[in-house]
Amino acid sequence: MTAPAVPMSEPTAHPEPASEAPAKVERTPLRELLPTGTARVVVATGAAALIVGSFIKYGFSGNAFVGAVFCPTLLLLAAVDLRHKLLPNAIVLPASVAVGLIVAVSAPSDFLAHFLAGLALGGFFFAFAAIFPGSIGMGDAKLGFLLGLALGAKTLGATLIAFAGLLVAALYVLATRGVSARKDSLPFGPFLALGGILAFFLG
Repeated sequence: MTAPAVPMSEPTAHPEPASEAPAKVERTPLRELLPTGTARVVVATGAAALIVGSFIKYGFSGNAFVGAVFCPTLLLLAAVDLRHKLLPNAIVLPASVAVGLIVAVSAPSDFLAHFLAGLALGGFFFAFAAIFPGSIGMGDAKLGFLLGLALGAKTLGATLIAFAGLLVAALYVLATRGVSARKDSLPFGPFLALGGILAFFLG
């Protein structure tokens, strides 16, 4: 006499881990990450003002062309990071190449210093992200490299402004929303953008 067969249920699919969510956003087409509506108008207007301001500040020079690429890129990245908490490679990497080429052509004797400043800040952010997971992301490290590449000796000032802005924002959130907000994450990209733009024009 054979034992009756016991029906076996099909294994159920487990939900996708939440940690994969950033990867999904990273695969989102760039056009879906770009600002829309009023935000698009604000970013476009701000970018045009930054380009004009760069040439007013530095004249028809290599610095002006660096600013014409660097500053609008920072503004766009800030808008994207505020909404999606993401700094897309499709924006950061081409901007880094463009800025690097402009610096290399317009001021070849300064290129190494700018490149090392980018490596220093990008490497610092990379190490910080590796040691303290969830603190800052790899996008911030790549943006740090862009800041150093564009700013050179002004990089430290931009970084200090960024951290000061982040601290003020964090204290404001705690003051207005209470201790329960201490686990909320603030995107670092907008503060890096603020520091980079201020250092470029005021440094």
